[in-house]
Amino acid sequence: MLTPRHVPASDAQRRFTLTPGALDGRVVLVTGATGGLGTSLCFALAAAGATLVLVARSEKKLETLYDALTESGASTPALVALAQESATEADYAELAATIATELGGLDALVHTAAAFVAPMPLGDVRHADWQRAMNVNVTAARLATLALLPLLETSPLGSVTFLLDHRPGAYWGAYGISKQAVHALMHMLDDEHEGRRDAAGHPRIAINGYDPGPMRTALRRRAFPGELESESPPPYEKLGPLLALLSRADRRLTGTPLSHA
Repeated sequence: MLTPRHVPASDAQRRFTLTPGALDGRVVLVTGATGGLGTSLCFALAAAGATLVLVARSEKKLETLYDALTESGASTPALVALAQESATEADYAELAATIATELGGLDALVHTAAAFVAPMPLGDVRHADWQRAMNVNVTAARLATLALLPLLETSPLGSVTFLLDHRPGAYWGAYGISKQAVHALMHMLDDEHEGRRDAAGHPRIAINGYDPGPMRTALRRRAFPGELESESPPPYEKLGPLLALLSRADRRLTGTPLSHA
């Protein structure tokens, strides 16, 4: 049976922060690494000692983030410039093979990449925009997860986290429907892995979602152009529940979509 649309994060989860060294030895891949939440997440993970695999479309933006992370003292991250709207199964298979060879494994996968189409009636959405939203938000998340699952399942703390955004109402078009599909994808993957347990009886992989709510990002500015930036908090203030999911000591919490509210 499906769990509710989301479960509000606890006060402790909302306030959660990582201490230096908390993620030493862990390898974390972040899609959409150069976006608002993705960048804030990368700095928090790097400060805690994680080795990062940064995936984004723009090589230039990736290099800028790389420079900022290394200047902060972070471990050298791996950069993967990938156009997720057109990436194929072969692209993700190559990514998985590279991670296995060069980093020895993967402990967590976080999907923050998102393609946004401005709110409008469904009948006004151009098919090209529809395809791009579905390809980036759903298809790419599915292909990347399936390609990387064998690596994640060999980690003692393997996890996948999907960034959610509940927008089923009128005019949210391709973006709203794609995000509903991501929610369903999370649940389906978790249900299909329900029977896969380790010797301790815990799931072999934890699959969760996180809805951070309003954030001061470029995506939100496009969605709400009349809103003042000060009306929504910066992304780093919404990291707590996501960091709690990524740093947990076991995989018993799975199938649960958390929200910041």
